[in-house]
Amino acid sequence: MRKRTLFLLAVVALIVAALLWWFRPWSPYSPSTMTRLFHPEYRLDNFRAMERVFPYVTLPASDTPTPLPRAATPRDLPDTFRHEGQDIDVSEFLTRTETTGLMVLKDGEIQLERYFQDTEPTSRLTSWSMAKSVVSTLVAIALEDGHIRSLDDKASDYVPALAGKAYGDVSIENLLMMATGIDFDETYHKHTSDINLLFYRVFLLGASARDVVANRPAAQPPGERFHYISPNTQILAWVLEEAVGSPVAEYASAKLWQPLGMEDDAIWNLDQHGVELAFCCLNMTLRDYAKLGQLHLQQGVWNYQQVLPEDWVFTATRRPEPWMAEGHGYAERGYGYHLWTPTNPDGEYFLNGVWGQTIWVAENPGVVIVKTSVDPEFRPHTAEMISFMRGVTAHLSSDSGK
Repeated sequence: MRKRTLFLLAVVALIVAALLWWFRPWSPYSPSTMTRLFHPEYRLDNFRAMERVFPYVTLPASDTPTPLPRAATPRDLPDTFRHEGQDIDVSEFLTRTETTGLMVLKDGEIQLERYFQDTEPTSRLTSWSMAKSVVSTLVAIALEDGHIRSLDDKASDYVPALAGKAYGDVSIENLLMMATGIDFDETYHKHTSDINLLFYRVFLLGASARDVVANRPAAQPPGERFHYISPNTQILAWVLEEAVGSPVAEYASAKLWQPLGMEDDAIWNLDQHGVELAFCCLNMTLRDYAKLGQLHLQQGVWNYQQVLPEDWVFTATRRPEPWMAEGHGYAERGYGYHLWTPTNPDGEYFLNGVWGQTIWVAENPGVVIVKTSVDPEFRPHTAEMISFMRGVTAHLSSDSGK
């Protein structure tokens, strides 16, 4: 009888311990909250309030916030756009792709700004992998400032902890091009893939994101094949932090938020060791996302100051390597320095994140389009999204709108 009682007490103690670990009443961040991140009932609210899901650091609005100018005669969206030989209704597309925000700039002026699903101008909308492109932008600034000597430098030149590891022998350019040769499976729908195991270890078990990715082995030599994986950006951000001597968010605040006159506070989610989740999880308002696109459209110039190296945008979006073009990883898009390019690009490129986050830049007509979404079918919708962006761009550039 006594043994049975002790056994039952032990079982109860284990259940209580498990419940305490799962719900963590002493902390605002618990596995119970994190595992509901993508649940259909919660994801819309989560994507515009990520501070409730993960720890974060704030990037304050600029001391001199500068709103983007509005067009004297703004343009509206076209009724339809062409995709694979068919006319697609724009309103239906925006609804079907669960759009939360849409902003269109032409020649640096706001033509259109719309919010959906109870999202507002002050809503901080999560970036997912668009944050990767922000990291590469900061690397460009660090290169312009002289903190990074050359893109040919190895990661271990800046992060001694990587010496002797596969990532230590990878160059900064290899990291930017997602051509590191590192072995990593980024299959989101496979529960046991490396990317999902990374999420489990970092978000549920509290591991350091850097520790999880630093020891990844090489599958092949770097610089030979495009292979898109999130650890590359986490390592790139580590290199950046060591090069500039400050955390990524702090450097972003000083070098982007302040000079670009960002209107609103942003937040960058952290792991439980206080390090930015550089491969995702930057959260900004639609208007400030648009400024990132406009900075690239203007070839890195802002208020007559060269913020990025003069040839950065051209080099980052027009890679000569054939294995960086569409068809070498993704059928409908190619890659550059953490920026995507569509099939047959004509001065077009875009920042992109899962669940349908996009900043589209079309240099020749001077158009920037930002679309945030909560789209579970974002992968099959990517080619259609590119057609939508091109359709809106063509509509804005048509003679009828001048």
